[in-house]
Amino acid sequence: MFENVGTYLQQLSDEKDISVELLKEVIESTMILALKKKYGNDINFHIHFDNKNNPTVYKAANVVEEVNDKNKEISLEEAKKLDQDINLGDEVLILVDQVEAFGRIESTVARTAFFQKISELEKNIIFKEFKRRENQLVNGYFQRENRGNIYVNLGKTEGLLSKKDQSPREHYAAGDRIRAYIYKVENDKAGHPTIFLTRTKADFIKKLFELEIPEIADGTIEIKNVVRQPGLKIKVAVVSNKPEVDPIGACIGQKGIRIQSIIKEIEGEKIDVVKWSKDIREYIAEAITPAKPIRIIITDPEKKEAMIIIPDEQLSLALGKSGYNVKLASQLTGYYFDIKTETDIKENPELLKDIVPLNQIFSENTEETETSEEELETAEVFESNLYSLQGIDEAIIKTLIDNNINSIEELYNMSVEDIVEKTNLEMEVVDNLMSVMKDVVEVVEASGDEYETTSEDVVEEIEVYECPNCGSNITEDMTKCPKCGIELSFE
Repeated sequence: MFENVGTYLQQLSDEKDISVELLKEVIESTMILALKKKYGNDINFHIHFDNKNNPTVYKAANVVEEVNDKNKEISLEEAKKLDQDINLGDEVLILVDQVEAFGRIESTVARTAFFQKISELEKNIIFKEFKRRENQLVNGYFQRENRGNIYVNLGKTEGLLSKKDQSPREHYAAGDRIRAYIYKVENDKAGHPTIFLTRTKADFIKKLFELEIPEIADGTIEIKNVVRQPGLKIKVAVVSNKPEVDPIGACIGQKGIRIQSIIKEIEGEKIDVVKWSKDIREYIAEAITPAKPIRIIITDPEKKEAMIIIPDEQLSLALGKSGYNVKLASQLTGYYFDIKTETDIKENPELLKDIVPLNQIFSENTEETETSEEELETAEVFESNLYSLQGIDEAIIKTLIDNNINSIEELYNMSVEDIVEKTNLEMEVVDNLMSVMKDVVEVVEASGDEYETTSEDVVEEIEVYECPNCGSNITEDMTKCPKCGIELSFE
């Protein structure tokens, strides 16, 4: 019954990706189990494999003068036929086939035990392999879905992507590629290994950043924290371990190419990359982006509570869709926020009682208050190169920016009629604005190389990009987005 076992072992090794040596151990243990079933548990058996991995079965027998148990003993006369040097009391190995062939029951026991052990061996190999890959990304393919849970084909086995670990934005069909993060590997009650996958946990986002951004992979930039509302928004706090490396610019990449690769992987979900700071006020100000706070007051350091005062018109930016912007900012920093607007503070100065004097935030007399507000408006727009237009009233520039005209380049490409329609400014005001703007463009031309170009040539040379954070138009001369304030890098 043992013919061609070696060939079968090699085929099984190739199919199951299990070494021949391990399979030989399984063969040996199952054969011995079946032999003991036939001859008794108190008999010792030995399995020898030849150079073609075919097994030969022996049982040990004691050499005696008179045989009382033929399964465990052999007479000296019979033993001498096997080996002339055998003496009484020695042990001799006898071929099992020379004693009695296997029966149907023993063969069934051996076959059943063999396949059970092979199955256990496969499970153990898969468990060990994927246990080593915990906390890593893995690629697979959509296999099937059951009650919202997706089973991902990982080659040797399936991974489980449960409903709670899927983003609401994502939908899959048979054969779709799925990249996920292995966060846990364990055996179920039946001993089958279960590989738990996720596309929603913070660690999945961290691994995507490591994959796309070399500075994070090599430790130059460190991810301090990641928080997420799956399907809506992600906030990532980063810090550079080298002063010369801008962490925000490195994460966004030239023309936003790095961050866009990550956004594409998560089906267009919005990502805020913010700069981590030891100064908690600075950190909170970054975390609440795209809103720009006027003042941040730490009201209770022990309980980690802070009041954030923002301009009235930025309340919706601070809160975000369904309040998730402020919720994620709170999770990112570990502080509980009390959001107040300028009007809230002015109308209810008792809100700041015993916290900070009101005159440290707003001036008490009307004249100084107006100055303070003007300074706040200037702070909001100073990044825009529109502010470099000489002789143009700041209120006009503020009107342009409020109507999403954020740069000279945008203004230059608009007609007078379009500007009037979009801003409701007087025609005369817009004519004067365009005249001043064109003079500035001509000065820019003259300050370059000593050759003449037309205004149109200059405009074509100024390449306009899209902010990877808010989508506003930006140019290479900007260090921050004029709309959301995110730091930019065009390296």
